[in-house]
Formats: sequence, C-alpha cells, structure tokens
Amino acid sequence: MTVSVELARRGGLYAEYFNNAFLNGVPAMARVDNIMNLRWNEGLLTKEASDFVSIHWYGKILAPLTEDFTFILRGDDGFKFYFDNQLLIDRWDSCCDDMLLTLRLV
Repeated sequence: MTVSVELARRGGLYAEYFNNAFLNGVPAMARVDNIMNLRWNEGLLTKEASDFVSIHWYGKILAPLTEDFTFILRGDDGFKFYFDNQLLIDRWDSCCDDMLLTLRLV
C-alpha cells in the first residue's frame, strides 16, 4: 500500500510535473499552480523539458456559492478530467479541441 499526503493550501491546485508524456516515474518538480494555462511553445515547463511534459493537478475547489460552474478544458496531445474520483472526460488519445463541462458545486 502507498499513502500520499499533501497539505491543502489556498491559492491553487497541487501540480506534479513529469519529464515525459505519460505521468511516469518521479515528478521533475512540484508546486501549487493558481492558473492552469500553460503555453507549451514559450520555453521550458520543467528545468529540463519544454515538450513531452505531463502534469497531474489535484486538490480541492471551494465553491463560493452552490451553483453551476463551467470548466473549459483544452489540451494538446490529450487530457483526462476527474472530479470526486470519477473520470468525467477521457481525451487522452485526442488532440486540440475544447471540452466544456458544467458541474454543480456545493
């Protein structure tokens, strides 16, 4: 069994950056990201890589109100979106189109 514990912090989602496209191995770096809008063609994403990088963001979102929120996801070379440990979008083998997902957050 493996147990992983991270301290929840205000201001973003915990991110693990990998120097490969498959989330394999030990992360090259970790940080809290308050914006998940990366430009893959504007320099290095980790200390070593600008392409073929994968990122695993996770954390909690505190909704200010109980209402519908729309998440807009755009990925180059694929992405997956989990919410409450449920896979809601699986576009891992797809490229370059927007996905809109509306969820009721309480």
